Amino acid sequence: MYTNVCLCRPPDNATPTRAATAACRPRLLNELRTSGVSDVLTLGGTAASALVDDSRTITHLRVGPPKKPTSALDDSSIQRVVATWHTAYCLRNADAFPAFTTDVAKLREGDRPAWRPPEWRYFDDPKIAIAALDELERRADTLVVDIEVGIEKDFAFGHPNEYDLLCVGLGYARGKVVVIGDRALKSGAALDRLRKLLRRVKIVAHNGKFDLGGLYPHLGGLELWFDTMLASYCLDERPGNHGLKVLAVEKLGAPQYDLEIRQYVPKRGNYADIPRALLYKYNAYDVACTYDLYEMFSQSLESTPGLRALHDFLVAASNQLMYLELNGITIDRAYASTLRGIFLKRLEEIEARLDDIVKRAWTDKEMKGHLTVGPKVEGLPSWDPQSGGPKVTEDPYLVVVTEKVQPFPSGINPRSPKQVKEYLASQSIRVDSTNVEVLKILGERLAPDTDASRFVYELLKYRRQHKLYSTYVEGIRKRTYRGRVYTTYMLHGTTSGRLASRNPNLQNIVRDKDIRRQFGVSRPGNVLIQCDYKQAEARVMATLAQDEYLRTILSRDEPGYDFFDELSDQLYGPGNWRKDVERIRTKAFFYGLGYGRQAYSIALEYSMSVREAEQRLQEFMSLIPATVAWQKKVRNEVLAGNDLVTTFGRHRRFWLITEQNKKDVMNEALSFLPQSTASDICLRAATRVRPRMRGLGFLRLTIHDALTAECAADKQDEVGQILIDEMTRSGQEWTDYVPFPVDVKVGTSWGDFA
Repeated sequence: MYTNVCLCRPPDNATPTRAATAACRPRLLNELRTSGVSDVLTLGGTAASALVDDSRTITHLRVGPPKKPTSALDDSSIQRVVATWHTAYCLRNADAFPAFTTDVAKLREGDRPAWRPPEWRYFDDPKIAIAALDELERRADTLVVDIEVGIEKDFAFGHPNEYDLLCVGLGYARGKVVVIGDRALKSGAALDRLRKLLRRVKIVAHNGKFDLGGLYPHLGGLELWFDTMLASYCLDERPGNHGLKVLAVEKLGAPQYDLEIRQYVPKRGNYADIPRALLYKYNAYDVACTYDLYEMFSQSLESTPGLRALHDFLVAASNQLMYLELNGITIDRAYASTLRGIFLKRLEEIEARLDDIVKRAWTDKEMKGHLTVGPKVEGLPSWDPQSGGPKVTEDPYLVVVTEKVQPFPSGINPRSPKQVKEYLASQSIRVDSTNVEVLKILGERLAPDTDASRFVYELLKYRRQHKLYSTYVEGIRKRTYRGRVYTTYMLHGTTSGRLASRNPNLQNIVRDKDIRRQFGVSRPGNVLIQCDYKQAEARVMATLAQDEYLRTILSRDEPGYDFFDELSDQLYGPGNWRKDVERIRTKAFFYGLGYGRQAYSIALEYSMSVREAEQRLQEFMSLIPATVAWQKKVRNEVLAGNDLVTTFGRHRRFWLITEQNKKDVMNEALSFLPQSTASDICLRAATRVRPRMRGLGFLRLTIHDALTAECAADKQDEVGQILIDEMTRSGQEWTDYVPFPVDVKVGTSWGDFA
């Protein structure tokens, strides 16, 4: 049978309100009681929340085995509820489809073999802990390692070395765990023994960069050998599915063993508040699940050629990125404070201009009252735009008086969607949303000399400045610790294969020299050196497509030669273009090539007619027929159901292609191979640079296709040469079809390179 939480379809297919679901609930429950079915598949969060006594979102409810139905159905035949994504969501978001098929399969699965809790012991006494470590030395050559500190590594994106080390779990066989408690970890002798052990064995961990980073202040540098989180990512590149608790429940059938500790660690709680015996048990379960995943994923990686090599490449990168996270990059706090004042002044000025605009707006306001004696209405204005007096409706006892009012006498709050909609309504403009995309479209359609147009223009400027302020000024200030920010690099965070980062996100930081100037050197006399690949993704595309035109212009190495000047000459004729107009458009065509950008979006952004944009785009594509043919081949591969695979072994799998998502899928397919490969060429260079720089300087940042190091000024030539050597070598190892040159810049702040 098939049914709905609400039989009446809401307007515009909106999510039913709580009142609507409550009104329909008796009908739904009665329908299910009399259906005779034993299993129910709920599509989407609304359906799931109606049938299970669990307030979590569908993202969490769909994980793990079928759920028990709500207690309101105890008298029915229903035994199991399987929650999954709504089918309409899957049609729009192809990456949700594999989870949908997995969830549907749960209806046919029998009971899984019960997951067996581990046998574990904890040791708080230093002497007994040392004896246990000695025994592990004799018995194990591979150990699963998991630490507990004040935060949870699956979602906090903080740095463990900023917290006390609470315990270390060591798994030496399936279901066999030893936990070294916090009292033992305060013993120098016990730490020495642990250090000796972990430097000898192969270390397995889940998100091991976190664990080894937390152990670094106590044990020094350790090398990760296998990472179950990265193995999961190699097998399935969709983000959001690689946390240990999700995998433990979904892949192993483990219980939600973290429920026991939640009462002690509410949101942003500290794991140090958990009773130690309970914390040690939780740690032991983490270790046991990691060990089981290690055995499972080791076999799975071997079943697809190249995946184990990809895993090992990512582990090598993880071992080096750990040090970038530990080092962080210095924030110039005095300048950051000045920058804060600059942005606040900018925002105040824009708000003042918005206030001036809205104060010119007037709107009609209707006021109602009842006649008592004669036509006089006490306490009500007597002005009406048509008659000049009270406006009397068909009801002789009801008077409606209209007056002109100023809707925002004290100014407008540009952060309030409600007020923005009210102002636009006063200008006879109705919008369902005030997001940036809607405002941009609106701004393009309004006459430029109107108050409404000026309002939208200033509001977009305000939104832009406020986002910069909240993200890169206040956001950076809040994340500064001991004068530095310490981003968390995520090797598993994107389907594109590019490196991601969190808290703060430095991978997507804007190219604004004022904002980047906050990031500087750690001491006077030091410099930052940035090495940046020139058109890395274009060089990858030229190689993959074997495009001779791109090869020719990308291989030229003449003094003063400019790649985009050459392209502009080809498109507009030598000397028939301007640097600040046509050349910028040329760059838009070129950089849009990698993700299938269309003429319409270029026309909108660069104030061109669509016809001109189409003509120029066609002319540009005629220069690179081999690339056009290669892109067509990529599209056909995806439409045929094949994976896209890079030479580094990364896969991009497109699970479901529909009319709703086809355009997005094709654009992502075109960008995947160039972006992922260029990023990995740079990442490989980064893993080699840091060990060579030991004693000379520090690698501070890696941003997609650029590396930034810090060193003393008298070491800049030596450090710069290391960066150039390794980045050039990594490019040459990938291809000799085109060179992979790098630009080198030196300064005292990141802003010097913007």
